[in-house]
Amino acid sequence: MSAVLAVPVSAPGPGRPLTDRRFCPDPQGEWEDDERRRRRREKNKVAAARCRNKKRERTEFLQKESERLELMNGELKSQIEELKRERQELMYLLNRHRPTCIVRTDSVRSPDPVLLQ
Repeated sequence: MSAVLAVPVSAPGPGRPLTDRRFCPDPQGEWEDDERRRRRREKNKVAAARCRNKKRERTEFLQKESERLELMNGELKSQIEELKRERQELMYLLNRHRPTCIVRTDSVRSPDPVLLQ
């Protein structure tokens, strides 16, 4: 890296330096700046890799969770259909039995008409 020349900050006067000392050439300072920049870039590179890995793991987790939930949803829908068929069968048997039932109808609460549909 080439040395940077001093740049005047403002007109010289009482209490004001002639140059901004941050830009004064200093071979040792340049090496330290390069080393600091290298360390900062290395830390950033490691942090970026860690971030990418974390994002990839999160994506994989969400994909697996989505597949699991879709499978569970399919199973629950099948279970709903099976329960609907079973309900229809029971309703059919109940309706077939009702005309021959000898139990007094006033002692047994009849099913809600909405449920019979």
